[in-house]
Amino acid sequence: LGHLLEGRRRPAVPEIPEKETLENGHALRPVKPVLGSKRSGALAYKIGCMSLWDDWGEKHMVTVCQLDRLRVVQQMTLQKNGYEALQMGLGYRSTHRQKRAALGACIKAGVGPKHHICEFRVSSDCLLPVGHQITVRHFVPGQWVFVSGWSKAKGYHGVMKRWGFAGGGSDKRGHRQVHRASGSVGQRGAGKVWKGKKKAGHMGPDPRCVNALVFRVEAARNLIFLKGTLPGHKGSIVKISDARGKTALKNNHIRLPHPTFVPVPEVEYPVTIQMPPPQRDPFLYPEQPLYQEND
Repeated sequence: LGHLLEGRRRPAVPEIPEKETLENGHALRPVKPVLGSKRSGALAYKIGCMSLWDDWGEKHMVTVCQLDRLRVVQQMTLQKNGYEALQMGLGYRSTHRQKRAALGACIKAGVGPKHHICEFRVSSDCLLPVGHQITVRHFVPGQWVFVSGWSKAKGYHGVMKRWGFAGGGSDKRGHRQVHRASGSVGQRGAGKVWKGKKKAGHMGPDPRCVNALVFRVEAARNLIFLKGTLPGHKGSIVKISDARGKTALKNNHIRLPHPTFVPVPEVEYPVTIQMPPPQRDPFLYPEQPLYQEND
């Protein structure tokens, strides 16, 4: 009976060490970023959501993602390909389910067969050697990132749920059975419905990109805890990259590792790193009297 129930049992709680010593396998050297430097992103599996508490006791909703065996499969250079990028391979897929081109790229890079391969555009100073493994230490707790993926499939829905329309008026205001109707869909002169008009239809899966805050990283299991909700279902693949545009201004106070995290030999690094708590107590509300002086 114990053998039959082995698959249903909850796995034992893993023992996570507090510190670890790392080695620089590819002899990488940290570089000083210049104007226009662009680091590589990362692929990850969406594991699920949970709650974490900071040092003040404030609760934060986070989404857990795992960078499972993420390695550089191929380099794209200006001389050979006309642009600079890195091909990343995530996870594992059996060789019997691989295409010949993907299997040949993995064999040439000296890595195992990957479940998903994707490209990230980088600058010349942030190119990584083929076969290098990217861990969660590539991201710094407290930095803002862009997370892109495909939203869940939600089936057929109306304009209120799909596009956020306000709907019709109330029956008490002279409207009849138009509570969730779309309203006018065209003009009298054109006599047609323009292509791309927001109407009822199939909702999702659609490409989505959201802002997320790196709340915690755990290097033992390559887990990254992102504050907020991410597109997709459990087990889906998301792309995590450094924030750009206006959101990148929030990372000016953080020194990001370029081209990636490069360990120093014989130095102990903490395994679990969490973003620093705010300096001010979030529960320190101003004291306001219950009654005013003139009451």
